[in-house]
Amino acid sequence: MFRPVPVPVLPPSTALADLTTAGEHHAWLAGTTGVFTSRPSAPLVLSWTGETWREEPLPDLPAAASLSGVSAAAPDDVWAVGNSAGRPLVLHYDGAAWRTVATPPITWAKAVAAVGGDDVHVVGSGRDALHFDGAAWHLRTVLSSPREGLQTITAAGPDDVWAGGGGLAGAGPASYEYPVLVHWDGEEWTDIACPRLERGHVARLAAAAPDDVWLGHVRDTEGLRVHRWDGEEWIAVPPPEEVGRLSVHGVAAGWTWGVRASPHSFETRPAFHRWTGHDWAAVQLPDELGRTSASHVGLATTGTTTWAYLKTAAGVHVLRHTVP
Repeated sequence: MFRPVPVPVLPPSTALADLTTAGEHHAWLAGTTGVFTSRPSAPLVLSWTGETWREEPLPDLPAAASLSGVSAAAPDDVWAVGNSAGRPLVLHYDGAAWRTVATPPITWAKAVAAVGGDDVHVVGSGRDALHFDGAAWHLRTVLSSPREGLQTITAAGPDDVWAGGGGLAGAGPASYEYPVLVHWDGEEWTDIACPRLERGHVARLAAAAPDDVWLGHVRDTEGLRVHRWDGEEWIAVPPPEEVGRLSVHGVAAGWTWGVRASPHSFETRPAFHRWTGHDWAAVQLPDELGRTSASHVGLATTGTTTWAYLKTAAGVHVLRHTVP
């Protein structure tokens, strides 16, 4: 069962974006405050202290900014990415303080994968990606078409990085979206045939090991489908089953998350599922949260400790699940 942990009071304008872990006792949650208000939006990072979540002091920025991704290689090596004034915003935590890091420009930075302090990848909604090798940032054109873009990235190792997104084919009413998947082998990016997918886009990637990579694929209104890489091939994983209407938004190693709605209701309640090895098992939430309409649902796991977040009318909630 997920159990709530203390979270600082955040303004109603808060939008949650991504969560990462570094071992069992360290986690970070990234987002943005001031969304859809007259005030400039500002980046937000919460960190787990071992007893509570606290808001991290971030560098002052000259313009409105937002965060969309966060990744930790170690407790003293955390990277967060977003955008400010039309350029990528990259923040780095070295165990003592956060600082801004200058990079070449890419289109709307979306996600980051930190393998180590000298090995960081950033992708955006365009076809370019950034790679930090410890000394400098390198801009690489990853995708062949200007109508393609990336939005998710994960790393199983320095020579085993996956990134995904989608492209647009056709024109007008005949246009359609198709999935894009690429792989970094330590030297270059290579196009990979998506697992039996023809339409939609790759929404989420999560790697637990080189032979354990999870992919979430969205096609039109059919919701998210899950595939798993076993080191040799992609295998389709049956979707979770829920009473009522289930919309799965994301996938992590052995987990899915999203929202569900009861018949004849438009209220969306959070839903988290854990992979048993054969099918998905719904994970119970505290009663007051399981019955509450929620948005901005997400999750990250270390295998034995899993953190989940969601936002309700009462504010931001963070939950913890520990395997006995």
